Amino acid sequence: MTLLTSDQVIDRSVIANRLDTITKEMGYALERSSRSPIFAEACDFACGICDGQGNLVSQLSGIPILAAAGAFSVQAILAKFQNNIHDRDVFIINDPYQGGNHLPDIGIISALVVDSERVFFCVSRAHHGDIGGSVAGSYNTQATEIFQEGIRIPPTKLMNAGVLNEDIMDLITRNVRDPEMMRSDLWAQIGANQIGLARLQDMIREFSLKRVQESVARILSHAETLTKKAIAVLPDGVYTGEEWVDDDGFQAEPIKLALTVKIAGEEMVLDFTGTDPQVKGFVNTAKVTATSAAWIGALWALGGDIPRNSGAFQAIKVILPEGSIVNPLPPAPVTLSTLTPASEMISLIFRTLAPAAPGRLPAGFGRYCGPSFYGIDPRNDKFYIGFCFCSLGSGGALESKDGNPYMAPLSNYGGVRTPNIEANEVQYPHLTLCHEMEPDSAGAGQWRGGAGIRYTIKFYGDPTHIVMYGDGMKIPPFSIGQGLPGSLNRAYLTTPEGRTRAMASKEAPQELPGETVLTVITSGGGGCGEPLKRSPELILEDVRNGLLSPERARADYGVTFVDQTIDWAETRRLREERGSE
Repeated sequence: MTLLTSDQVIDRSVIANRLDTITKEMGYALERSSRSPIFAEACDFACGICDGQGNLVSQLSGIPILAAAGAFSVQAILAKFQNNIHDRDVFIINDPYQGGNHLPDIGIISALVVDSERVFFCVSRAHHGDIGGSVAGSYNTQATEIFQEGIRIPPTKLMNAGVLNEDIMDLITRNVRDPEMMRSDLWAQIGANQIGLARLQDMIREFSLKRVQESVARILSHAETLTKKAIAVLPDGVYTGEEWVDDDGFQAEPIKLALTVKIAGEEMVLDFTGTDPQVKGFVNTAKVTATSAAWIGALWALGGDIPRNSGAFQAIKVILPEGSIVNPLPPAPVTLSTLTPASEMISLIFRTLAPAAPGRLPAGFGRYCGPSFYGIDPRNDKFYIGFCFCSLGSGGALESKDGNPYMAPLSNYGGVRTPNIEANEVQYPHLTLCHEMEPDSAGAGQWRGGAGIRYTIKFYGDPTHIVMYGDGMKIPPFSIGQGLPGSLNRAYLTTPEGRTRAMASKEAPQELPGETVLTVITSGGGGCGEPLKRSPELILEDVRNGLLSPERARADYGVTFVDQTIDWAETRRLREERGSE
C-alpha cells in the first residue's frame, strides 16, 4: 500500500467535501426551481456526481434508493454513446431494464468534457407525478407488463452541446397527462445539473484537472478500503434469512425474499438465491433498484462513516437470480419496486446480519401504503395528481434508542418530506380532518418502535379517482430480541352516506363521489428487547402523550396506573409474576 503525503490527504478531504457541497447545492436548486409538489414539497429526488468512467463519487442530496442508483444511468449512457459524448451534452433515461429505477424516476445526466476527455457527469434523478400509461400517477396496480406503466425512455441525448432537441422533449411530454408540468420539472433538473457543472469547472480551475482526478481516485479507493475494513470486523460465517411481501395484487399468497450473506475476511457476498420467481403484478424490481437496495442495507450494517460511493459499492458483491422478483425478465411490471420490495430487501439484510452486528441494526420499519388520487379540481377545472406523502409509517427500535416516528419506508429513510397540510389543501381538492400519531401502534420493547400515523382526508372533487398501492397489511415490522412486532397498515373509505369499508393494499383505480373520506393508519415500528425492562416512567410519558393506552401499558409492559400516576405496588407484582412465568 502506497502511503499518501500530507498534501494528498488534504486534497482528498477538501475535494471530497467540495463535491458533497456541490451535490447539496444541486438539490437546493432542484427543490426551489421545480413546480410540481412531488419535487418542491416532497423532494422525491436525488442529485449526484459521477466521474468520467461512471463511478458515483458524491450523492449527499436526496433519497437513498435513487441516489445509490445514479451510477447505473451514467454507465448505460457510456455503453450506448461511447465516443459520442461532448461537453454540455444532456441525456435522459428512465427504462428500468437499461439503467433506471422505475418509469416515474427520470434521470437527467449532463456531461463535463475538458480537452476532449470526459471528466464528470452531473446526475439528477427525480420522481415525476405522471409518466403516462393506463393510470394517472403511473402506479397501475393492474399492470402485468411494463408497457402498461408508462413511456419507456432508453438512454437518449436530449441536448447536444447545450442545444435542446425539441422533438425529443415534445415526444416525451406528449405522452404524459400534464406535459407543461413535466417540461418545467425537466428544465429544473437540467438547471440543477448546470449549477453542478459550473461548480465543478470552478474547482478544476482552482486545483487543476490532474489534482482533482487524482483526488477522486483516492476518494473511491479510500471508501473501498473503509468498507473492507468494516467487513473484516464482522465475524466470518454464513448468515441466512427470509422476509415476505404481502402479495402482488393478483395472488393472495405472500412472496418470499431469501438471502444468504457470506462473510470471509474482507469479502461480503449478498446472495438472494431462493427468492420467489417474478410475479404477475408490479412488485418485481429490476436489477438497478435491487442492487441499490442491497448496497443500502449492507452499508447500514457496516457503519455510517463510510462514504456512499462506488468505491464502497465495489467491495460488496450482490447476486440476484435472473427471473426472480429481484431480477425479473422484461417486460415484467416494476413500478412499486422502489417502495416494495426494495424496503423489504433492506429489512431482510437487517434481519440476516443482526447476529453479526449486534446492537447496530434496528427492528423493522413500517412499509409504505398510501394511495394516489387524481381528477379535475372543481376550483379551477384543471387536472391534478396527488400522493399521500402525509401517511408515512415509522421506524423500528434500536438497542438503547426508541424508533423514530414518521421515517418509513426504509428505501427512502426520511428523504421524502411530508408536505405542508395547508399547501396540500391548496394544491388538491381535499380537506385534512386528522393527522396525528396513532395510539398502541408502536411495537413494544425495552426500546419501543416509532408510533404509526392516522391520516384522514375528505375529497370534495366530484368525482375523485383513487389508486391504492403499497404493502404491510398482512406482515408487520419485525422485532428484535423479545420485543413485539409493529402494527399493520390499515386503510378505510367512508362514503357520503356513512358506509365504511376496509381497503386492500393494492386496489384497482376507482371513482369516488364527492365528500368521500379516506383514512390511512400506518405501521408503527418493531420493538427491541424485553418490554418488562422498559422504564415505567417512559411508559407513563407515552400514556400521557396519547401514544399508549393504560390497557396496553398493562398488557404489554406490566405497568398500571392510579389517577394518572404509576401504581408501583401493582406494577412490581405484575412484572415479578410475568418474569417468573
